[in-house]
Amino acid sequence: MRRRTQLVSLFVFLLFLALSTMAGAAAPGDGVEALLDMLSAKGVISVEEATALRSKPGTAAAIDLSRVVELLQSKGTITAKEAEDLHLGSAGQTARESVKPVVPAAPADGVLESSVVALPEKEIRPVIEVLREQGVLGTEEAAQLLERIGKKWKAEDDDRIAASDDELEYRRTTLTKEVILSEIALLRQQAVINNDETGRIRERFLRKFSMEQIAGTIDENMRRDVQTQVAEKIIPVPEWTRRIRVGGDFRLRYEGDYFGSGNGIFVSPASPTQLLNSTVDRNMLRIRARLAFSAKVNDELEVGFGLATGTTTNPVSTNATLGDSLNKKNFLLDTAYMKWDPYATLTLWGGRFANPWFGSDLVWDQDINFDGVAFSYKPKFSSTLSMFLTAGAFAIQEVEFSSHDKWLYAGQLGLQYRDDKRLTATVAAAIFDFENTVGEVNTGGIDVSTGKPISLGDKDWTAPQFQQKGNTLVNIDPTGLQSNARMAYAAKFRELNIGTSVNIGFWDPLRVVLMGDYVNNIGYDSAKVNARTGHEVKKETKGYQVGLSVGYPSTREYGQWKLLTNYKYLGADAVMDAFADSDFHLGGTNAKGWILGGDLGVGKNTWLSTRWMTTNEISGPPLAVDVFHLNVNARF
Repeated sequence: MRRRTQLVSLFVFLLFLALSTMAGAAAPGDGVEALLDMLSAKGVISVEEATALRSKPGTAAAIDLSRVVELLQSKGTITAKEAEDLHLGSAGQTARESVKPVVPAAPADGVLESSVVALPEKEIRPVIEVLREQGVLGTEEAAQLLERIGKKWKAEDDDRIAASDDELEYRRTTLTKEVILSEIALLRQQAVINNDETGRIRERFLRKFSMEQIAGTIDENMRRDVQTQVAEKIIPVPEWTRRIRVGGDFRLRYEGDYFGSGNGIFVSPASPTQLLNSTVDRNMLRIRARLAFSAKVNDELEVGFGLATGTTTNPVSTNATLGDSLNKKNFLLDTAYMKWDPYATLTLWGGRFANPWFGSDLVWDQDINFDGVAFSYKPKFSSTLSMFLTAGAFAIQEVEFSSHDKWLYAGQLGLQYRDDKRLTATVAAAIFDFENTVGEVNTGGIDVSTGKPISLGDKDWTAPQFQQKGNTLVNIDPTGLQSNARMAYAAKFRELNIGTSVNIGFWDPLRVVLMGDYVNNIGYDSAKVNARTGHEVKKETKGYQVGLSVGYPSTREYGQWKLLTNYKYLGADAVMDAFADSDFHLGGTNAKGWILGGDLGVGKNTWLSTRWMTTNEISGPPLAVDVFHLNVNARF
């Protein structure tokens, strides 16, 4: 409100000065001098701009005033309509057409220096955040500008702000055009952006703003400006709603599971008295629905939560299978987190949040979210080279009446080279260390009433709450009865993961992406595993995946497409099978095979995708599984 009042006062002052000058009520030179002094004192224009605008001997004040009007319009301080109202007749009109806005140029060495009093960082940070939330700046651009505050920087070292081929995630403009342009001008005055960047940001924003007008997405401030011209009453939107974002997606899937004719018979690791289906082909319809909410509590803190279909017994799938007597489906809390960004390079999470690790689905299923705390530190060494360090502690299982809670401690260090127009390359190494997950045999006893052996259940907690298949297991029940069997992991899991990705963009917008991922369970001890199982177990602790994709980065527009092919090899004890990809080989480890697929955009935010996974066991009884997916995806 204060800024709007200042703009109105400025407009009235300019109008008064123009009328006074035309009527001869004041000396023209004195009026223009007073106007320039006021604008410079209030920080609307810089000292250099005021000096450039001052009248030369023998120059009409009307020409100088027209130049002032042109400058204020170019900076977004006044609108084109207001500028038109302030023109001073034919002489002023001629001057307006011939004089370009005065903008101070950067020094020859490219180092920008502010020509006005430097504002503290806490006043500039919100301006950058507002422009990001309004879709004027991208996330990476905003982070880059935050690093420039209060520093001298050279344009040639970092000139990707508002590059001509930048594509931003769309966010609707909710502030007026004048306010946005004035905020852009403020960043220029504070030497956070240079002249070229100012022009590119303004041009990109004005194109976006024009498209929003055409599409009818007029924000509440604009409606208030035209309220006197319409007959309807406009209900103000509460300010807090502008800090909340809502999104989600829906997927309809046809899935076909096809088994080899020579497959063996397998029991479920989680329930040894039940058989796994390894022989009967299946055809299913499945759905996945997700809804996410996030809110900016302040400039640094965000809270969010998400809902998704699925069950509370399966962490690696958010699918709901259709065909249960038309019954309702579960919609569960999938994420609930706080995210704190105290600095541009540091982010901290707490709660239940999305996978923070760089890599493919070799180690972690894509539907896995993490319970715990984590941080990510992302310093930049130059405009193209950066580092990232991520680490965290995650609760796997809370064990009642025990100090043996199961935890995952993990860390990842990586480097990224990024030249958006040509090449992006990333390499990272991670350690995923699981604690208290190795099975231990229960204490045995004799039931005095029946004389039969029993298990006291004192080590039942060592059995995992969820398993897929593939890992080497040990029966922790001491009775030896199949009906009482309870399976747990025979090996410790400390997984070393090294991943890399090369994104080649010489044929923009088409991209070629090469991917490689490697994992080795360095915590595996053959002697201990053999002792726990009572027999010699073949050591299979390595896994890898290589892949190639060609096409558009995303397929959320009509006609955009992408093709991919991967080969995956995952040894029996390379990773903990509970959290491995649930689609490849229908979940778990001890599998190898090919993945072929493609995506095709069929409308705005709507695309088709298909995957064919043909897999076989690495060792043990035969288990050939082919899985086909055909998905219809929609996102909002």
